[in-house]
Amino acid sequence: MAWLTVLARCALILALLMAPARAADSPDLLLEVRLDQQVLAEAIGAYQQGDDVLLPLGEVARLLTIAIRTDAAAGQASGYILDEQRGFRLDLREHSVLRGERRTSVDPALVRREADDIYVASTLLAEWLPASFALDLASLTLTVTPREQLPVQARLARLASGGLTGARGAAAQPNYPRVATPYRLASMPFIDQTIGVDLRRAPGSGTTDASLTSYLTADLLGLEAALYINASAQSHGPAARLTLGRQDPDANLLGPLKARTAQVGSIVAPGVPNITLGSASGNGMLVSNRPLGQPMGFDRHNLQGDLAPGWDVELYFNDALVGFQQARPDGRYAFDDLTLIYGANEFRLVFHGPLGQVRIERHSFLIEQAMLKPGELVYSLAAQHDEHGRARSVLQLDFGLGARLAASAALVGSAHHYASVGLQMYLDRVIFDAALVRSVEGGALAQLGLRTRVGALAVNASRAWARNFASDFYLAGDDAVTTRDQLRIDGQLAALPVALQARRDLLASGQQNLELGARISAYRNATAFSNALRWQSRSGSKLADGIAQVSRRVAGVGFSGQLQYTFEPRAALSTLMLAADKHLNDRYLLSAAVARSFGQRRYRFSAALNKSMGSFALGVNAYHGGHGDHGVGLQLFIAAGCEPRQARWMTDAVPMAANGNASLRVFLDKNRNGIMDGDDQPIAGAGFLVNGASQLARTGADGVAWIGRLPPSQQVDIGLDPATLEDPQWLALRQGARIVPRAGKVSELEFAVGITGEIDGTTYVMANGAKRPAGDLELQLLDGAGAVVASTASGADGYYILSGVAPGSYRLQVAPAQLERLRLGASRAHAVLIDAAGTNVNGKDFTVAPRD
Repeated sequence: MAWLTVLARCALILALLMAPARAADSPDLLLEVRLDQQVLAEAIGAYQQGDDVLLPLGEVARLLTIAIRTDAAAGQASGYILDEQRGFRLDLREHSVLRGERRTSVDPALVRREADDIYVASTLLAEWLPASFALDLASLTLTVTPREQLPVQARLARLASGGLTGARGAAAQPNYPRVATPYRLASMPFIDQTIGVDLRRAPGSGTTDASLTSYLTADLLGLEAALYINASAQSHGPAARLTLGRQDPDANLLGPLKARTAQVGSIVAPGVPNITLGSASGNGMLVSNRPLGQPMGFDRHNLQGDLAPGWDVELYFNDALVGFQQARPDGRYAFDDLTLIYGANEFRLVFHGPLGQVRIERHSFLIEQAMLKPGELVYSLAAQHDEHGRARSVLQLDFGLGARLAASAALVGSAHHYASVGLQMYLDRVIFDAALVRSVEGGALAQLGLRTRVGALAVNASRAWARNFASDFYLAGDDAVTTRDQLRIDGQLAALPVALQARRDLLASGQQNLELGARISAYRNATAFSNALRWQSRSGSKLADGIAQVSRRVAGVGFSGQLQYTFEPRAALSTLMLAADKHLNDRYLLSAAVARSFGQRRYRFSAALNKSMGSFALGVNAYHGGHGDHGVGLQLFIAAGCEPRQARWMTDAVPMAANGNASLRVFLDKNRNGIMDGDDQPIAGAGFLVNGASQLARTGADGVAWIGRLPPSQQVDIGLDPATLEDPQWLALRQGARIVPRAGKVSELEFAVGITGEIDGTTYVMANGAKRPAGDLELQLLDGAGAVVASTASGADGYYILSGVAPGSYRLQVAPAQLERLRLGASRAHAVLIDAAGTNVNGKDFTVAPRD
């Protein structure tokens, strides 16, 4: 039966591959673009080439507001840099670039033409444009450093001050209306599919296995559904988990409960400080109004999620590598009980796929700004049975008592039953907390702690007193812990991230257990280094070990290494792992690794060749462990989802099922009814802003664009980028919309664009019998009801222009309040008509004169 399951799903995947599909031909990297500490774009595509990276010329020029447009089909780009005297023209057919009057040749190896843009090496782009580009591969961040003042810098300054105005401007924090994505009884699922075949040989035995892993998300029974299935020919049956529920950041679930999360099926029960960890998964229910994505407590956080087979994830905390996990059998990862410090808590998850895929998630918290408002109540209620049939129930409550005081309480039912209460006091630059925990079966614990900042260092300190207390954090035994002291220091020393930890447990027998830890990290010249040390003393025995990690890219080859060692009870090397990878032409990735176990005196060699087809990825791997232990494997990965407008399958080599998606249509609304009908026309080449950052996606000939990998269950603002509309008289009837993306669901948005007109003229002042231009006069445009719908001021030469005026009848006048203040009289108002074709009305002049 297992073979039948695998073959059936293989047939499904082959059908998807053979079906007409529009492949999302993804670049190698998705980079966050920063300028002056502000994010210009959350993700632009780029291709890695040696130590350099190929950037999209047209998109970079648009982000920097440089007037260069690319024609990828023709292999040309033209425009000017900052002023029209500095012309620019690139022609890939002639392998030349013209800047001003200087023509130079272009090395074809440094330029790549793709369907969406012309990609240019960053070093070459820095020669052409007045800016340099610094790439941080560890964080996938591209930092732009201008050598001349760019128009975008002035725009960002206006955005920061809230001073950006005008019909074609955008607000710093757009107040877009919420557009709901309706739930359905059943929808076409998004699927991440992995198919693998492995042949392994060992002395005296050999195995052949075929495996299939599916992760599907969709709407089911009006709820969000997530299904994980793992089956193989060698297993007795498929392993599966299913979660049904809803999540709403606006807390509109379950009526008076005002929940943000309501789930049944496979859930993760939240952890409670000093009592339970938060990684236990099982079948049950979860209801909570805790803000989505926020810490589960004021001082602790858990990072959990889905992870496909063969993938691994690295956890960085304030730019230091602090954790690494591979996919578990249940297709998840979990970093539990992460301590939050006073100040910035920047978590970065870097996911690496088996076929060279990379994606990044960022989470940021400031606990000193996270205290509850007076009277605010946050709760979580969970009940579950884990995979071993053990029951667990958790009720957590947090309540704001005052402007600087909050309380917490919890009830936990499991093998033992607990009740806890706590207080948190937020003072200037210091947070005090106190907690008391009692076990129904006997035993109690009291704890005091503080969090503060001393210069560049964040300090966490606590002391706990225990009496016959046992939990996940305090193990039961004849010699139980009576006092626990903990100290943690995080910060920067000489620009290097460092962390120091110390814990002392005083036992009932009078003995003490000590544990010390230290970590230092660095990132210099494309090289990342981290070294962690640990020293323990338990019941008279001592253990000291460490782990050093390093990675670097040189000449297009990525190197990484990890060394584990001990120096107590004796100095020795434990394991050494070295790996290298190189991106070849046509999206091939060649990788090799060697691992040395010093204790067993064994080597393990492995190699893999992977190929990204854009819409899916293939890989072949082999290993040799010596003594007749060897094997080969073949793996196929494909992510697929259906574009609902034309029922087209979208496929990719990077997972899609865990993220939200949007299908956006832009059209010229000739009858201005907000619906694409009649002779309305789709608009091609339109771009969008997502949470204020520009996107690479552009509408096609059908006016439709696809934006994927949106964060699920979070409010996302999507606006039409007016700078990408080719006709300056086009104006969006709706600037944008706020949606809450759902995993496995496509949010459909319509952007109607209307034709507008312009009004211009000159203002004059008559004095002493002479007429001359008058500057700084305020002009007002009034609709039929007499309401002011637009205004502007004349320039120093008296000229003014009102753009983006919708069709209709208006009255144009000089502002009466200004005339009264200056004691001026003005020529009479003008009647203005803007027709449906977008009239340009010229010569609407005004003359003012002193009343006397």
